[in-house]
Amino acid sequence: MFYQLIYHSRFTARTSGALSMVRDILQTSQDNNHRDNITGFLVFDKSSFVQILEGDQAVVDATYARIVKDPRHDGLTLIETRQVAARAFPEWSMGGFIRSPEVHHIYARHGLASGMEPETLTADQVVALATDLLAFEQARQGQRIIDVMSR
Repeated sequence: MFYQLIYHSRFTARTSGALSMVRDILQTSQDNNHRDNITGFLVFDKSSFVQILEGDQAVVDATYARIVKDPRHDGLTLIETRQVAARAFPEWSMGGFIRSPEVHHIYARHGLASGMEPETLTADQVVALATDLLAFEQARQGQRIIDVMSR
């Protein structure tokens, strides 16, 4: 069994460098989570994060405690904690996705066409959205590899 923690928060940065800061958060998360054997996924939509953390309960809880203190997050709200039989993102120390127009159809499929309102999402909805975004990215990466190889 694995422990899964899902939360949402607001991003406090309102500068032109906000996307760079989100990428920095993602990179730092990947490094720390790899070290701590945590997997998960981070979705950023305009000014909101939803994140899934999974691994050993004590380590995940300690990670969440660090995030709570991070001044780049505000209004952290725990959506759910639960035991799961398997990791949803076993190969990702922290996958991540920043909303872009090319994935509008994925958000629309999840009832989020006009924007993500994380306070209305259930844990299962967050995991389903993240899984679909990850599948989209993996397919896109596969297509890029095919495009390069066919040249």
